[in-house]
Amino acid sequence: MSTQRPDILFIENFFKGLKQQDISYCIMRNAHEVAAGDAHDVDLCICDKKLHQAEQLLEEQAKQLNWKLHLKTGSANDKSNIKCYNYYHTVEETQEIYIVHIDVFPTYAWKGYEILSNELLLENVNTETLYHSIAAETEAVCNLFVRLLYNGKIKDKYKPNIQKTFLNNKARVCEIMRHFLPQELTEYIYNCAIEQNWDAIDDKRPAIIKSVKKRSKRKLITYITYLLSKALKRTGLIVVFQGTDGSGKTTIINGIEQVLGNTFSDNTLNYYHWRPGFVKSEKRLDSEGKVVNNVQPHTLPPTGKIMSLAKMLLYTADYVLGYWLKVYWQSAQGHLVVFDRYYYDFYMDKVRYRLNIGNWVIRLLHLFIPKPDITFVLLGDAEKIHARKKELPLEEVQRQIDLLRTYKPLFATPVEIDVCHSIPEVVYTVSSNILKRLNGQKLG
Repeated sequence: MSTQRPDILFIENFFKGLKQQDISYCIMRNAHEVAAGDAHDVDLCICDKKLHQAEQLLEEQAKQLNWKLHLKTGSANDKSNIKCYNYYHTVEETQEIYIVHIDVFPTYAWKGYEILSNELLLENVNTETLYHSIAAETEAVCNLFVRLLYNGKIKDKYKPNIQKTFLNNKARVCEIMRHFLPQELTEYIYNCAIEQNWDAIDDKRPAIIKSVKKRSKRKLITYITYLLSKALKRTGLIVVFQGTDGSGKTTIINGIEQVLGNTFSDNTLNYYHWRPGFVKSEKRLDSEGKVVNNVQPHTLPPTGKIMSLAKMLLYTADYVLGYWLKVYWQSAQGHLVVFDRYYYDFYMDKVRYRLNIGNWVIRLLHLFIPKPDITFVLLGDAEKIHARKKELPLEEVQRQIDLLRTYKPLFATPVEIDVCHSIPEVVYTVSSNILKRLNGQKLG
């Protein structure tokens, strides 16, 4: 295996450091994939007595290899809950971004309930290579229950190996499960697994949860402290893409999902079009009462001034309530929250929203609007932008670009992006700025 790729080198050096400092560790799942070079997402169990030492080693290595921390949750003082470390490395010459995501598990736990201890996880570890793998039976049990407990379904990817491992060593598998399940339920789940009756196991989730709560030790205060720490630190990010039709918002958003997917997966990337949506969207109707297709947003005239003001008040309430009841908490969980357009669109295009109000009203209500962490202002040559998407006349595209430049100082943390550059270049610039913001660096 080549060690030239920066992410592979990073993981290899970390494992070498753990071994040199006599810190016990094992890869919790798919050790063969990590050994083969898939070094982006690594789940590790590390000796709980040496969590601080391992964290210090990781920080020192990152500094030496010029990797930067952009997202971290959990504390090395906590010997119960998961710790997440996300580092990135950029190669300016080739505009490449490498990301390594390391999750450290002191125990195998669910909502504060310790299911399998640190000592058990580190039993019978395969240390033949640098990529220490957890015992096969322990891995199979963990893979069976992790998604089942949290999501109600066993992950399809793990099912073949679970069945194979269960068949090969019934005694050890059942011994592990009896740490948190009674004998009868252990036997039932074992038999269902070897018969591939996965739906039957899924149906047993309430009984499994009941048993976990009864038999497992819950460190409730530690777990609540962990959740509060995540919420208060708000390790995630809220970003806005503000630009006219044809500026490539959707293309850029899809691009950053690919680049930053190792930090923000499908479960941790939240998308909103324009606003949070706590207030239902207005349905535009034509003269026959049919819903107007929003492909042509300028097809209807503005509403009256009183109705326009009422709509603006509802929209403002939507932004405020949506932020505090949903958006904030998503970013607090370490998510990337993306808005395709935002409140700022009212400055650009009141006709789109059928508003008949002065800009002073928009500016006044703007005072109550929660601020995103970054606003990407998408600018460029109007003719090139119009050529991509001709829903608006060229003159309207130019007018909105001019307004974007005028109102940009009112936007929260604006970063100007020239969307007439190539898509890979634009995606790299946007992704780099997101990572810089997470790392606390200057944007631009």
